[in-house]
Amino acid sequence: MGVRDRLRGLGETVTSAATAAGKDLVNRGAARRSGAGTPGDWVAGVLGALPAPAAPATEEWEFSLGTLVCRHPRVPAVTAKALRPLDGIGALRFGPESVGFDGEDIPWEKVVRIQLHNAFATMTTDGLDAEIDRVRELLPPLPGRKWAVTRVAEGLVAVVLAALEQAGDQRLDDVDVAVEIVYRGALGRERTLRAGLFTTALLAHQVDVAYSLVVTAQHRGVPVVPADRSEPDAGAVERVRALRARTDAVKAQLQAEAAAEDPDGRPAAGAAAGDPAVTGTPYAG
Repeated sequence: MGVRDRLRGLGETVTSAATAAGKDLVNRGAARRSGAGTPGDWVAGVLGALPAPAAPATEEWEFSLGTLVCRHPRVPAVTAKALRPLDGIGALRFGPESVGFDGEDIPWEKVVRIQLHNAFATMTTDGLDAEIDRVRELLPPLPGRKWAVTRVAEGLVAVVLAALEQAGDQRLDDVDVAVEIVYRGALGRERTLRAGLFTTALLAHQVDVAYSLVVTAQHRGVPVVPADRSEPDAGAVERVRALRARTDAVKAQLQAEAAAEDPDGRPAAGAAAGDPAVTGTPYAG
């Protein structure tokens, strides 16, 4: 089965499931309005509202971890500007002229090929912990820093969980996405750009976006290489189970963090950059 057929078939599966999922989203929305929502609920609304790009893309499509967190209802504009460095951790951008991951853009004329990989081969517990550590390192000192770090971690975890849950009815080692760009660098030498955890999870969850990326590459005459299935990945299922357990644990810790906030979901009054209560890790471990 070709790349387009695989992605189109996956898209039809997700579309069929969307009807049932929509009822669940409505119920969760009612729960949020009644005060019964949980951390990460806001992410479902943002992901559900993302516009699907044309296939092939006719204009630039972009989404990032920083953009996601900026759409949290309580992130002010001044904080949103401080979150722009997060694009280096997780961002997807592509259109008629270029394609890129995590803050790097490659003109299509320099792209040699797009390589598909199993989405869950690189989505690991170590990867999740490393990304959250990078979030803490990248965010500059600012009032309410711990609250911002917690919201970013919350967004990252929610997107990973969304990808895991969407793949629940499929073989977990059979979800292929375009997460590797091979291109010509300086002096014509081939270089490789691999997507990070957030971008990989986003592509695994947003099937229409993944499909558009592949079709756009093909439209530009760029070969799209299927994932290597010559040898079964015996550890895939176990890795996914471990990742699910870790994301559940982080989500539980984020719920504890949220419980320590004031009733309006803001940092405790008087919190400032440099305060130990503000600069600690966003989760235990």
